[in-house]
Amino acid sequence: MTTPVGETYMGDGQGHVAMSIGELHMLAKHTVMDKVDEMLDALDAIGKALEGLQISWAGEAKNEAQQLIDRWTQVSTALFGTKENPEIGVLSRIAGGVRTAAFTYNKTETTVQESWQKLRGDLQTILDGGTPTGEGSSKNTAPISQV
Repeated sequence: MTTPVGETYMGDGQGHVAMSIGELHMLAKHTVMDKVDEMLDALDAIGKALEGLQISWAGEAKNEAQQLIDRWTQVSTALFGTKENPEIGVLSRIAGGVRTAAFTYNKTETTVQESWQKLRGDLQTILDGGTPTGEGSSKNTAPISQV
């Protein structure tokens, strides 16, 4: 069994996860997709080389070569998509998922911060003898000194 090690893990395996929203976005949008583009170029070159070899083959060898090229094209398209439609490839969808995770994480962080700031403001208003206003507040909340 593999045991987590490194700075991310503490004590009994419980620790913290730190991520930069910008880094996640760059990783998904540029780093991964740039590598996908490089792989597509390499796969295209290999496919063209195989097609060039196939011309000189005959009989069973030609059929096997065609099957190999068809399978090669199918697998590479499933993984990387095509130059015209990279979004059909699995790696492109994974990169899209990472971008979505970065967006969602950022949105969640913002919502949590706003919620705590609103709670702090409402508590300060109550401590000052006022009545919090806004969504989710009771209009008949008594000041804390009267509770």
